[in-house]
Amino acid sequence: MLNLPSHIVSELFPISHIDSDRKSTHVRFSYRMVILANLLVICGLLSAALDAFPSGGVQGMIASNGRPTSVIVLGDSAGPLDRFVAGELQRYVEILSGAKLEIVSSHEISGKAKGKSILLVGNPKSNELVRQAANRRQVNFERLKPEGYILRRISIEGQPALVVGGNDEAGTMYAAYDLLERLGFVFLLTKDILPEKRADVAMPSLDERVEPAFRRRGIHVDNCYPNQTMWSLEDWKRTLDQMAKMRMNYLQVFWFPNTPWLTYEYRGEKNFLGDASVKESGYMLWRRQAGSFLVKDMTVGREHFKYSRIAPPELQEVETPGQASQKAQELLRAVITYARTRKINTWLAIDPVSVPPNLGRFARNRTGDLPFQPVLGGVYMCPADPVAHEINESRLKSLFATYPEVEGYFLWFPEVFPVCDDDTSRAYTLQERPKFFADETLHWKAYARYERNEDRVVDSDVGSVELMRSALEARDRINPKAKVGIGAFGRGFVYPLLDKMFPKDVPFTDMVSRGVWTPMGVPNGDYGGMGERERTLITRSDDDGSMLGMQFSVNMYYKDRTFEGALENGVAGHTTQVNRARGMEHNEKFMAEGAWKPHLTPDEFYRNYVGRIFGQAAAAEALKAYQTLEENEEYLGWTGRGNFPCCGVPREIRIIQSYSEQGNPYDGPTFSGWADFLDRARDESLYYPHSVGLLRQALAHFERAGKQAAPGSKSELAYLRNKTEAYAMHLNTLVQLEKAYLEFDAAFRARKAGNSAEFMQRLDHSLEMFREAHRMSVAMATKFSEIVDDPSDLGVLYRINVYMIDGTDIVLQFMQNIDAFHHGQPYLKPVPLERIFVPLPRIQPGRL
Repeated sequence: MLNLPSHIVSELFPISHIDSDRKSTHVRFSYRMVILANLLVICGLLSAALDAFPSGGVQGMIASNGRPTSVIVLGDSAGPLDRFVAGELQRYVEILSGAKLEIVSSHEISGKAKGKSILLVGNPKSNELVRQAANRRQVNFERLKPEGYILRRISIEGQPALVVGGNDEAGTMYAAYDLLERLGFVFLLTKDILPEKRADVAMPSLDERVEPAFRRRGIHVDNCYPNQTMWSLEDWKRTLDQMAKMRMNYLQVFWFPNTPWLTYEYRGEKNFLGDASVKESGYMLWRRQAGSFLVKDMTVGREHFKYSRIAPPELQEVETPGQASQKAQELLRAVITYARTRKINTWLAIDPVSVPPNLGRFARNRTGDLPFQPVLGGVYMCPADPVAHEINESRLKSLFATYPEVEGYFLWFPEVFPVCDDDTSRAYTLQERPKFFADETLHWKAYARYERNEDRVVDSDVGSVELMRSALEARDRINPKAKVGIGAFGRGFVYPLLDKMFPKDVPFTDMVSRGVWTPMGVPNGDYGGMGERERTLITRSDDDGSMLGMQFSVNMYYKDRTFEGALENGVAGHTTQVNRARGMEHNEKFMAEGAWKPHLTPDEFYRNYVGRIFGQAAAAEALKAYQTLEENEEYLGWTGRGNFPCCGVPREIRIIQSYSEQGNPYDGPTFSGWADFLDRARDESLYYPHSVGLLRQALAHFERAGKQAAPGSKSELAYLRNKTEAYAMHLNTLVQLEKAYLEFDAAFRARKAGNSAEFMQRLDHSLEMFREAHRMSVAMATKFSEIVDDPSDLGVLYRINVYMIDGTDIVLQFMQNIDAFHHGQPYLKPVPLERIFVPLPRIQPGRL
């Protein structure tokens, strides 16, 4: 029954003011009765609404004055994950308010929750009180999608309660992390941003039913960059924890054949490590990546490294391939096991076309660079060779046996386009080419940037597909229940054809980006019309051509219609390639949130993102900084124009290796490639200064934002400023190098023209410019090293030392010898090129 407060009754019926005039009294009485009737209706509606949103209202508190005013209630038979979720709520509320909430079972509520608000964790199956609320129709879990969840404020016996529950255990976990973000926490892939501590925490009045737009949501890891290969098991666990907080459920792990993640054999001989990879990296990294992989050889930032090698802690002491394989495989199995505790499914990916050189020698026919492709670390097999199929069967047996807990396995197209030109293989590809050519070339135009011969691309795909088809047949013999799919880097044009060739239970996944493969945008339609087949797409958190500066790709994802295009074409979801997790949190967060809100725009995302992290007072300036950095990313083609590449020394340093191989360097550079290098140097010396200007604009906005930023965001803001400043310094260093080379070339052109004085002046000037470039590289590394708080930064810092500090020093030494020659001084001082140009076996180039 609804009781009106006495002051309202007296106002409606003021006894002392009844008019003696009956007519006047009647009018006033009727008027007040209308008011009363309307008020009763309103109060009735409010009363009904308060059944769901109780009168606790403002009084319904989670914590008050730093003390707990609520309890967390689990079902009597709650499982381990629900108990973990309750612990997370307890932990984060204590971080926020200082109040440690008690966790109780549903049967304990009457004694322990009296006078308190209630956080109900679970769904009707796992929590009795949630089931009772559902029976009373206070909350509705019916037809909720898998991993969907509900956050709804209700009343239990007059006490405010908040249902934090999902369709399943994963959904309940996501509900809890969503609630915590609504309370002010921000979960990123590398860290949590904490809100300002407050003693009072109100229970929010929520009525949210949240469902994922995509079934697959996660990250893709390539295991070939020091930014990531240095991850310890604890680093992996922390990343998986953050994935769960960001409502991700999918992990793809890819590796090349030169790494220790899998051991298999052929004719009694195991796959060998240590030719294409380096012991000091735990046999994780390509030998071509340069340097000693030892911390002691670094010039700047050694203090940030806990261990002596550029390798994970678990592989610091390995001395043999066997030791590395054992440790690496134990590490990955532990990662897979832990991922399952966070409801994250793992898929592993191998390239069935590539094998280590020692096993490749058994093949009747091989293709590509020999004894191995120096970047990708393997040798390519041919589809008509039975040895290739036998090796793959052995490889699959080992893969299934070594990692039985994963959800599935991908067979991956090689990143390049190997074609076998022996007679047997040519006969086979010419026979098969007509089956492929029309379908592939139909979708080829979007991939024009490759500028490859279409016949060669089709022939390469013919061979790869045959090896995959054979591997699937081997799967049926070895383990028919194993889920096996097909993956690729930028091969969308081939998937419509593959859809006709492979059973629908073979999933497809492909890495897509207008920054690399499709400059006019991702052709989302290539992945549509495949019915029940599962398809996932891989975006790039950071492009591996620019691995020093942070990257800002949210606008690119939107222009590629990453979410809406996938939704229209029945794509199951996305992973984001994570080479460096740190500094790319905005990209990763956008991908995570868009998986639940597929129509999310960059403007909506960034406004919310900066407001939550830096506070509303600083949001406007922080937003301008991010928008400027997005502009710079697009200006550089979303690849940084290759200013700090993944897989070898930057061209501004690499050019000196070519020069050193010239017969007589003292009369100036005449080797093939010098003229093209100078053309590129002229371009970059124009491009990069404009980019530096944009970076400086962003820094100014960050500077102004810092004056009003929320206390909890200060460290993140300092990081952003530091890495933006270091990136600008790096680009300036490259410009200095490029101008030095142009001056050096101008000197020899003056000499050729017979102007000796100008020649010596320009030669000496170029040497000073090279010396300044080296100084600038050390200053840039020192700046970068000021803030290092993630393994991603350790990988970058190592490469800065090798590529830029050692690199510019070697360039300087080489140029000093040339300058000395023309001054009549000693000019044969040894230049330690091997410090960055690691000796490789003599490579016989192949046609790819």
